[in-house]
Amino acid sequence: MVPLHSFPSRACQSTASECLRLSPHTRTASLASCLSDRTRLTLRMLPFELGFPSPWQHRRSWPGSVRQPGLIMLLLALMWFVRLYLHYSSQWLYLQAIAVPVNKFAFHAHTVELVYQSSLLHTREELAMVVVGPLTLNAVTLLLVLIRWACQHIFGSLPSFTSKLIMAQGVWTVLDPLAVFAVDALLGNLVYRPETPVGDAAKLYWHFYRTDQSGVAGVVLTVFLYVVLSVLSLTIMFLYLLRFHNDGRMLDVYQRITASEGTYFLPQDLEVSNQELSYIVKKAEQWRGYNGERRKVMGYQRASLGSPRVLCNSRSSGGEETC
Repeated sequence: MVPLHSFPSRACQSTASECLRLSPHTRTASLASCLSDRTRLTLRMLPFELGFPSPWQHRRSWPGSVRQPGLIMLLLALMWFVRLYLHYSSQWLYLQAIAVPVNKFAFHAHTVELVYQSSLLHTREELAMVVVGPLTLNAVTLLLVLIRWACQHIFGSLPSFTSKLIMAQGVWTVLDPLAVFAVDALLGNLVYRPETPVGDAAKLYWHFYRTDQSGVAGVVLTVFLYVVLSVLSLTIMFLYLLRFHNDGRMLDVYQRITASEGTYFLPQDLEVSNQELSYIVKKAEQWRGYNGERRKVMGYQRASLGSPRVLCNSRSSGGEETC
């Protein structure tokens, strides 16, 4: 759970809620202040949501402050291989489905060499080769989110490790096109050579260059497809972080800062619940001294004017209690 001091104060909540009710003429003037409150809250919560220590948390020991970031980095490193092999394995399966010969399919730590006869593919098939890898990762991420949603409704809560695992998968799903492009650029796979694989970002370029003697249409299509895939990945990631990550803590904070004044019950500093008050009274009644002494417990309700009214009177001598 998030500590109570991490939530915005009443003033901050009212400022954020009033910003939504301003007229169009005055909304622009106060947008900067409202946005700064939300941005400040987001920046304060984001490291905590990602598992890193934030400045407003209580100081912990050195092993405790390193354990969570270390786990996140380990999961990101492991999910790199899951992302990489899922991406290229889905492309290999697609080539097998359309009966295209594969000349080389070799796994490495940084990439997968997938060499096939691209001249046998039509435009729609080459286009599918570009999107099948990211779409597979999005499908896996969406499946994990749905499993998380079902388990949350059935069991109520899951270990925090599952949240970190899905988050790591979602991060690499969003970054997959960029990661594949960066590795292909470093390896020189953006240039067409028959004996080496062609990077995903250059597949459509060389396909249109071979058929129409111009690869401009391939570049435009590749950029458009990557934008659509990025929007899809970011949407899934946003919905997960907002509603399911760490049991929907981000959604809870969002609702708190956008709700109107009085929507949520906020107890006063010295206010206690009936259960806690009953526990305090019973604990005091159970006290015994060295010579068998017992305590007398009385509860009062004080008003702004007038004398206090007795709510509960528990006498120690005979055990008599009146409420």
